[in-house]
Amino acid sequence: MTKEEVLQKVNDYCNEKSYTTETLTDVFKDKFADHFQKADPDGDIEDEAVQKSLKFALNTAFSSASELATAKATAFEEKENSYKTRIAELEKKVAKPKETKVEIPKEVQDKLEAYEKFVNEESKKSKFKNIVELAKKDIRQDLHASFEKFAANYEVELEKEDKEQAKKLTSQFQDIFRDSIGDIKPLAPRQQQQRDEELIMSLGKIKVQ
Repeated sequence: MTKEEVLQKVNDYCNEKSYTTETLTDVFKDKFADHFQKADPDGDIEDEAVQKSLKFALNTAFSSASELATAKATAFEEKENSYKTRIAELEKKVAKPKETKVEIPKEVQDKLEAYEKFVNEESKKSKFKNIVELAKKDIRQDLHASFEKFAANYEVELEKEDKEQAKKLTSQFQDIFRDSIGDIKPLAPRQQQQRDEELIMSLGKIKVQ
């Protein structure tokens, strides 16, 4: 029998028994076939006794390899658990650094507060201007100057929307001056034209010399 014949029988039997290459590697199979062939070069690979001897040797090798792999895995797991235990013990012994509170110098703190106040004031000015412009859209043109004076002392709220505050301001203006100026809503184009005509008529005719 040849080495190739032995190797073929080895592979066939390993496939039959589902012996994986992780346990019986290709290198092992090659060396096994070479050793088996040299031990009985004149033997017949098809002989039942020869095949029985080959299968017994492979079963023994697989069993030994499996036990060795299991033993290595167990030893590795034990060592890994030992390392984990030691790491956990070391972590307990290591003192955690105390949190340090950073003290900001009063001079710096004062400057920060002054800057924050400045930013808020500038934001309020910009927001106030937009609120007034929005509110004036719902107020007659002839009342704009009076409204601006009325709104001068309004305290802007930065967290609230401009439209909401404009509506609130318009409502307050209407409630206070309703009796003296009537409805503050802008006139329709036709009403404005009629009002302008009435104003012109009330002036009377001017005699040109």
